[in-house]
Amino acid sequence: MTLEREIPYSERILTVVGGDGAQGSKIVTAGRSLPYKEVRVCEKGDSFLDAVNLSTDLFLAVDNVLVVDLLESARDNLQPYHTIVDGASVKLPFIPLYEDLDQEGKSVASVHVGATPDTPWGGIKTWVCVVGKNSGRAKQLGIDLFLSTNSFIIEIDIRDHGKIEVDQFLTFSGVHTMLATLRELGIPLAEFDKYATLNAELYGQPMERTAGQSEKIQNELLFNQSRKDELMQVFEEQVRKLRQALQNRDTLEELIRENVRFHNNPDGFLQAMFEKAGIIGATNANLRMFHFAFRITNDQPGKLMELLGPFKDEGANLSAILSKPGKITEAEKLEGVDPDGIVDFYVGIKPKTIDPEKGRRIKESLVELGCEIRDFNGLYRQ
Repeated sequence: MTLEREIPYSERILTVVGGDGAQGSKIVTAGRSLPYKEVRVCEKGDSFLDAVNLSTDLFLAVDNVLVVDLLESARDNLQPYHTIVDGASVKLPFIPLYEDLDQEGKSVASVHVGATPDTPWGGIKTWVCVVGKNSGRAKQLGIDLFLSTNSFIIEIDIRDHGKIEVDQFLTFSGVHTMLATLRELGIPLAEFDKYATLNAELYGQPMERTAGQSEKIQNELLFNQSRKDELMQVFEEQVRKLRQALQNRDTLEELIRENVRFHNNPDGFLQAMFEKAGIIGATNANLRMFHFAFRITNDQPGKLMELLGPFKDEGANLSAILSKPGKITEAEKLEGVDPDGIVDFYVGIKPKTIDPEKGRRIKESLVELGCEIRDFNGLYRQ
């Protein structure tokens, strides 16, 4: 059975399962930016069958195990007009179920945000995974939801999602191997960072970021990897080869050369990535010397030019400007603050062009312009 006509958003009802969670709450906000007739939330304790019967569209902001349990429990209630999208990080376990639903005429697709749910999604990779011939409606819903969050959207087949999961497994397993090595050597990350050269400092960032993430998510991604035994065997074999190569300078040089040749594909890729990493390193270095960190909740065109005025007035020569979407607070939610208007700014200044008095005046001017000063010259201080 197929859908006789496309149903416009104005006639559709979206229910976000897990809508009070970190991911789900953002999907609720994104859904309300679309011209839906209604956006609903289904939480633990609510009837999922009622949600299915009352909705045209379902977004499952839950893990892969619950995705399968919920859809299997409501299988007989799913209709051709239903549009189903999920945001689970692991896809392999429910691919057969999704392919069956597609064959039955339901529109299903899956999305994966390439960052933790509580991270601002602007510019973050978001993969929209299509399933089959009926995925069109669900794919478009995924695109529409994440375009509203300014995500960088990549469309792939759901069976290619395994490549993302392998990337995640290699990243987390490599990071935790290094974290465990540092622990055994009695070197905490703070000490590692203090003595880190630029390469080591950049290498330390994924360790620091991973250590600060949800243990539950990391556990899920590592434990549920279907190829984990194979991948760990390769990992261990390469450690063994490196250990052997360290005994002979020529062998070690050839191992390094082989790695470079393989990964410089397409030609020039490594140089481009070297320059990209250099930008990150230079920005961190300039912010480390002297900086202001401040936050606004009313971003708009021309706002940055306005905020840079106090620096120009004081003759402070800028060495770096960095910004990222800020996280909304519970108080700001109650006040109705637009989360898309929250921005954290970091401005580096050449030390010779700033002094305590200038700094005080710049700080006061920024506060008058509605900024919250988050930090003043201490962000990277040891």
